[in-house]
Amino acid sequence: MSRVHRLVIGIFGRINSGKSTLMNLLTQQETSIVDAAPGTTADIKSAVMEIHALGPVRILDTAGLDEESSLGEKKRMKTLAALEEVDLVLLVIDPVQSFLSGNLDVEASVAALTRSLLKRLSVVFNIHADFPEQLAGSGATIEETIEYCRSVFPDRAGTRYTNLDLSEEDNSTELVEFIESSRPEDGEKVDLLPFVNGQSPVFLHIPLDEESPGGRLLRPQEMAMEYLLRLGVPIGLYRTDLKLARSGSNTISGQEQSKFSEFLDSIGSGTGIQLVLTDSQAIDIMSRWVSDEIALTTFSIMMINSTSGGNLPLFARGADELDQLKKGDKVLIVEACNHDRIAEDIGTVQIPGKLKKTCPGVIIDHSFGREFPTPEKLAEYKIVIHCGGCMISTQKLSARVSRLAEAGVPVTNYGIVLAWLEGPDILQRVLRPWR
Repeated sequence: MSRVHRLVIGIFGRINSGKSTLMNLLTQQETSIVDAAPGTTADIKSAVMEIHALGPVRILDTAGLDEESSLGEKKRMKTLAALEEVDLVLLVIDPVQSFLSGNLDVEASVAALTRSLLKRLSVVFNIHADFPEQLAGSGATIEETIEYCRSVFPDRAGTRYTNLDLSEEDNSTELVEFIESSRPEDGEKVDLLPFVNGQSPVFLHIPLDEESPGGRLLRPQEMAMEYLLRLGVPIGLYRTDLKLARSGSNTISGQEQSKFSEFLDSIGSGTGIQLVLTDSQAIDIMSRWVSDEIALTTFSIMMINSTSGGNLPLFARGADELDQLKKGDKVLIVEACNHDRIAEDIGTVQIPGKLKKTCPGVIIDHSFGREFPTPEKLAEYKIVIHCGGCMISTQKLSARVSRLAEAGVPVTNYGIVLAWLEGPDILQRVLRPWR
């Protein structure tokens, strides 16, 4: 099943400015609870949907940025982290609320952060019917409160805005049209395996082990198959028993290699094999069993190139830092998904074990799931080793890369590290097809 690229829209603003109301207007259902009580949105609400004018989208409704409490500070940090991974920032402003508060700190901070992250900012002024009553005695008009709020935008003339009563269901069409006109241009789509052709077969080496889920293949394996089938590329699938392949008995390992070679030759008879795509944990075996004339790379490298939008060179350069590791250096291993880790898990067992043998005395920490350290915390590490990122969006990975750049910490990838551990020639070999 191929991944659907979604436009990520983040909704930001003060408490009770109308953020959840906007979310519900877009989704046409009560996705977020709307209530006058401050702090009703306790965490980020996410909705995935198809909007005709926008295509596939993911919408994030965030907590108010002006809640004053220790819990409010935690919500604020999560909200600002969410801003890093969106394509379009929708800042919802109740202009009378902001005017009467006497400051525009929230609006200014969102605008400044959006600009620093090179995101697209659009503003929705939530206009209520009772505004004249709220402004009675202030001497200000609704139009003046809107201009007052707009004064904090660094690019005042270039910041798109609209005035809508978000409580009116009839305004949903106008809201969608405004978002559609504000969306950033789509980046160039990155091919999953841009160097393959439709002529000769591609060999997928999938060594199912104890960690492989029952009833399905892993997402990178499914994505590769779907991509290749659409190109009309013949595919061969094979499973090697890695325990037998690594046996100290030449008889046992030799029999496993013979079976592999016979199948590889049968698939490639005539045109030959153009690529062997393997699980990165098997690169030690495949680099010896697959002829140098056949291109070889890994699912993990394929995925980090795809998820990063073609930024594989960044992760390849990060491998240079591995040569400089010394006793006492800290390494952070990052896996973007959570799963039940058993047996010879790549992130918690295989990479740490091999890295400590190659670089004695290094200190290894882990980060799992959605959370990612702040730049201040990341600065403690000599290098970050990231998984393939098959379960996160391009936007989320980009946000992580931005934090690492701010911290000045290089990043590399599971597949690259496992190849590096086998030697510089193997690392160059798995990167060669991408160059």
